[in-house]
Amino acid sequence: MRTREIARENWQDFFDRVSRALQGKLIQIEIDSLELGAQIEVDRLSLNGLTYDSKDDSFVISTDEIEHVIHSPQQIFVGDGGDGVNSLEVRAADGSEQIIRFTEPLALPPAV
Repeated sequence: MRTREIARENWQDFFDRVSRALQGKLIQIEIDSLELGAQIEVDRLSLNGLTYDSKDDSFVISTDEIEHVIHSPQQIFVGDGGDGVNSLEVRAADGSEQIIRFTEPLALPPAV
């Protein structure tokens, strides 16, 4: 699997572009931090969308049941397999890493 970083200036456009393709996909959110260790917060929930809000400097993962907010994200990475995107990793200012895994690889739509 190849991992690539999404530049901060492209976050909003990237997630606006892919949110439509992601809608309804089942996801898992894993949180890894020094305080909590590694734990799964969400398992197999239907995704409504991913949003970066530059005004609040927050990354929001919206599902049918919860909204998971990551404040002050520092880096966002995409995990690409040969069959599409398998995961997203968000590194926050507090040192935590939050990994969003897709149950099915996602073929991203072309950039406009």
